[in-house]
Amino acid sequence: MKQICTIVNIFIITSLSAFVFADATSLLLVQTVTAKPVQTKKQVNQPIPFNSKVRIYPANNGLPASRLITIERVIKKSSKMQITEAKLTTYEEFAANTGDYKSSISNNRMVWIVTGYVQGELSMSRGRSICTDNAKLVEIMDAETGDSFGRSIYCPPNNEINFMP
Repeated sequence: MKQICTIVNIFIITSLSAFVFADATSLLLVQTVTAKPVQTKKQVNQPIPFNSKVRIYPANNGLPASRLITIERVIKKSSKMQITEAKLTTYEEFAANTGDYKSSISNNRMVWIVTGYVQGELSMSRGRSICTDNAKLVEIMDAETGDSFGRSIYCPPNNEINFMP
């Protein structure tokens, strides 16, 4: 009799274990199937894919002068400064002088380099430095489209205020 009770107990324990295992497996399977994917944040500095909207500026040094923007238009776009020089040149010449190469701009792209001064205070967005007077600006502009490729600002000594913490 004792042996039959032991066999029955083993059978009951085995059956319960199998039932618990099957129930837990079903629950995990349902959770896996119905679970939403985990959202991850994008990296801040992800590489730019080849098919992105980064504009490529191919060589245009073979274009006739009539297809390039005029010095008058350059001066009008840079109206906030007193222009001391506006020079039409290739991007290669500009980059060789500054060391500022951009892979999206061909070395044989025609650009305007505009140099001038801003009288009075020059402020920039996002709390960047401010020149209190006579800031020197060097702006590079695409000679075909008029797009700005960047600007450098130089403050005379004792005229720069830095609001960065």
